[in-house]
Amino acid sequence: MKAILTSLFVILFFTILGAQKPGFTANEFVPTYEREGASFFATNMGYYEGWRDEQLADIAIGNPELGIEGVGVQALRPTLPEWFVEHWGYDIRLDAFEHYKKLGLVDHTLFLQDPSEEHKETESYCEGTTSKLFANMYLDIWDDGTDGTPVNDANFYALYVYKVVSKYKNYVRIWEIWNEPDFVINPPGTTQYTNPADWWDANPEPCRYKLQAPIFHYIRLLRISYEVIKSLDPEAYVAIGGLGYPSFLDAVMRNTDNPTDGSVSEKFPLGGGAYFDVMNYHSYPHIDNSLREWSNAISGFEYFRHSDAAVDGLLQLGGEFKEVLEKHGYDDTTYPRKRWILTETNIPRVKFNDEFIGSDAAQRHFMIKSLVACKKENYLQYHVFNLGEANSLETEFNEFDFMGLYKPLASVGPYQQTKTNGGIAYETTSLLLRKGLYHDDISKELNLPSNIRGAAFVDPLTEEPTYVLWAVTDKDEDETTSAEYSFPADWNINFVEKYEWDYSKTDISSTISSQAIQLTGSPIFLRPAEGFERPTDFAISAHPNPFTDSLVINYDLSKRTTVTIDLFDVAGKLVQTVIEDELQVEGRHQLFLSTANIPVGVYLCRLSTTNKILAQKIIKE
Repeated sequence: MKAILTSLFVILFFTILGAQKPGFTANEFVPTYEREGASFFATNMGYYEGWRDEQLADIAIGNPELGIEGVGVQALRPTLPEWFVEHWGYDIRLDAFEHYKKLGLVDHTLFLQDPSEEHKETESYCEGTTSKLFANMYLDIWDDGTDGTPVNDANFYALYVYKVVSKYKNYVRIWEIWNEPDFVINPPGTTQYTNPADWWDANPEPCRYKLQAPIFHYIRLLRISYEVIKSLDPEAYVAIGGLGYPSFLDAVMRNTDNPTDGSVSEKFPLGGGAYFDVMNYHSYPHIDNSLREWSNAISGFEYFRHSDAAVDGLLQLGGEFKEVLEKHGYDDTTYPRKRWILTETNIPRVKFNDEFIGSDAAQRHFMIKSLVACKKENYLQYHVFNLGEANSLETEFNEFDFMGLYKPLASVGPYQQTKTNGGIAYETTSLLLRKGLYHDDISKELNLPSNIRGAAFVDPLTEEPTYVLWAVTDKDEDETTSAEYSFPADWNINFVEKYEWDYSKTDISSTISSQAIQLTGSPIFLRPAEGFERPTDFAISAHPNPFTDSLVINYDLSKRTTVTIDLFDVAGKLVQTVIEDELQVEGRHQLFLSTANIPVGVYLCRLSTTNKILAQKIIKE
């Protein structure tokens, strides 16, 4: 309840006072997301000659008016760099975002970066280079408003953020601050190799990473972004740029924006963790050494280039970032936990290098398995790289050119696109899992052996479960494997409906026995075909149903646990939180709820305990 009251206070505060410096940081407040899962399946857009952004959105989500099929996307990751909007005007993409909204895309992640020539910092922090950041970032962020805005117009970055967010805040939920700010570079003419492992003990040298400026200046970017964005939309999320190195995150967390040395002072009181809500990283397992390990026995690398190892690499990197956050207190005890997004990931469908993974089967398997893994970890969004491939095999290419939901889009005109098998697998996963939330207890009750992986997801509105299962791949460059699985006998499941990876293309499913199910390395989706009643240790009922001005909610708990009870409308929007995270004892409980102010309609009364969800449809007349 504390989080909801804080959120309501923040909204009311800014509604009354208008845009001004917020009185909180991410050390006190991280917004809740009332549409959990509603924008999970996301994509980078890319640029393809001959295509407009609106047309790319059409093939991402689908445009029924034009008869255009999509590929299951729920959100996009565009950018509006300052040089672009300063040249073309800040309204330049409003029509495009309105088009996205018409298609049902509203909670985008947009990254902010790249000053215009007039607003670039000219300071050089190492020989032969200049900073890639904005000039005047250390001027005051706020002023008295006499220049027409509440921010200091001479602080170019603050003004840029203010103007972009003012225009696009109704379309964007997550504001990402710079793409890959920790990207390692080795300037021409140098022989020293940049090792991000050194950043655990020493701050990144400006010459050796993308921003060409001290790490304190990136923290200043985060601070300006946080203050300005939250002043305009306190419920928005601020995300750290898609990072690749946990050591860079550690440098952000252990320093302030003090330009002298990153130390704490009255003017620079907080570390970088105070100025972002969302941890955001990029994972390309084929190049991050997660698919190989040095072996003294063979005096060389041992490789495990298969889809399950690739997913393990993605999760391992996320776990390393999590360790850094918890080390600095972002664990829901000292400070609120961060939310998570993954804004770039994939593996190539074509083998490009003898050391890299690359096959059609590996890519589509990785696509489903990584989506399941990130949904299981409760990530807000998963952005595949990329919407379309860049080149064909007949042209010069690299492995990143073969990471797309569609085959090369620049090679065809608008709406002449062809999905890759990875794109078909992505769409199938979106169709079958977009309404489901990960259910930890049911997943554990599957009792999966070590050679089988998977998870259970439950639609909170219909209570329908969907299971995703596959046999674990464990051989280098080999996606073939097998295993057998049977559902627990006491679940009373006799038959299940099976959906293969290409269901979004074939629209074909099959009814099979729930026993002795044959699994391969290609994940399958399973739903009970009939008569599903899984044993449960808690129950909920609401009466009268239909109801008018009052409602009685009864529920049973078999053990002491925390309880949350929410009311949702048919669109999945939270209407009311009756109880939030309240510790209750086992036994029968009863609540009396006044519903006089709730409009007539159909609702979902949802009971959530630790790792359990149960719901009942209720109707107000």
